[in-house]
Amino acid sequence: MLYLLKVIIFLFAISISLTTYADEWEDDWDEDEDSTELNGFVEIGFGTYTDNNIVNTGSDLSLAELIARLEVSHIWNDIDFGIKGDIHADSVVDEYEINIREASAKYSWDSVDLTLGRQVLTWGTGDLVFLNDIFPKDYQSFFAGRDLEYLKAPSDAIKVAYFADIANIDLIWMPEFEPDVYLTGERFSYFSPLVGDIVAAPPKISPQQPSEKFSNSEIAIRIYNSIEGIEWALYGYKGFWGQPTSIDSNGNPAFAKLNTYGASIRSSLMGGIANAEVTYYVSTQDRSGANPLVPNDQTRFLLGYETELIPKLTLGLQYYIEHTMDYDKLLENSMFAHYEQDESRHLITTRFNYRVMRDKLNLSLFVFYSPTDSDSYWRPSLAYRIDDKWRIDVGANIFLGDEIHTFWGQFDQNDNVYVRVRVSF
Repeated sequence: MLYLLKVIIFLFAISISLTTYADEWEDDWDEDEDSTELNGFVEIGFGTYTDNNIVNTGSDLSLAELIARLEVSHIWNDIDFGIKGDIHADSVVDEYEINIREASAKYSWDSVDLTLGRQVLTWGTGDLVFLNDIFPKDYQSFFAGRDLEYLKAPSDAIKVAYFADIANIDLIWMPEFEPDVYLTGERFSYFSPLVGDIVAAPPKISPQQPSEKFSNSEIAIRIYNSIEGIEWALYGYKGFWGQPTSIDSNGNPAFAKLNTYGASIRSSLMGGIANAEVTYYVSTQDRSGANPLVPNDQTRFLLGYETELIPKLTLGLQYYIEHTMDYDKLLENSMFAHYEQDESRHLITTRFNYRVMRDKLNLSLFVFYSPTDSDSYWRPSLAYRIDDKWRIDVGANIFLGDEIHTFWGQFDQNDNVYVRVRVSF
């Protein structure tokens, strides 16, 4: 903790210096046709478990960190360079590291955009529910109460975007598989069917990564456009499940191969925005569904609607179904049939957003509720913008469930509250 405080003092001094001289730097850059921009923030966050969590971190803190962000963009000879990185000091798991969220170069000519390097990728229509968005997610940040930006993890990729009247095409190649930042037991506990109970590190989940060869690279494609105000898209992906949901021949967690095919539409409807999305997950290592060590194929459906109930108050609703294929074979061969989720898992989400005080105060509540699992996840939050530089965020992550093995119920001991203070420059 002392080390973290030293880092806080040091970086806070830097932030004050940067703010003091920002106007002087801007004057210099104006002479260079505003080709370079520099900004960032310093944020400190603290959170604590509200339940008796079994994680062995040495304290009751779920969040105790400092993040210093620096963003630099520069245009040179029609090439747009972008760098976005964090110095991250995390005292919960006693880590200090530099995280590069973006280090890319973008060049455009005629109807083609080319982006190379580290970048955050996203597509699809779901609100915190991901079907065709197969790019890596950071669920540790999500559950800890970090800014929602950190839910989307970066990837090293080459992205080619082609624009035409008939349809636009995004083609993305990721030479090395980038998994989700999943729960390993260090910060959050989870259910293990092997033990039949809630567990945490040690031992930490340490799956074997797919070997770095061309055949294990990831490729994703999106074809999209709009017709008379209706946005449509087709999706495809070849790679791996984002989390170690399979078991290899040595009995260790592993990443199973995955292909996905999907589609989505979005349009205005009755004063709001409606969306629908579907995807088919093909687990290529077990097409019959008889191998209990590999996830079965799944079909996923999503319907969503968002509208403004009264000025400044918006409501978002989603209904999601996750249907497991060859379910009978799964139960016949599963080592833990009594822990398998229902053949069709249903999920309802509700989002309320209310902006007051000239949009300086944003009150939000997002709820995941599964009627089939009888569990839920509540995310109340408050964000207050003091001025153009200072912002305070307060919130909670609350998990409820009748059974300890269901999707949200397994995280019941991870309930936490948090506060974050950010100064931008």
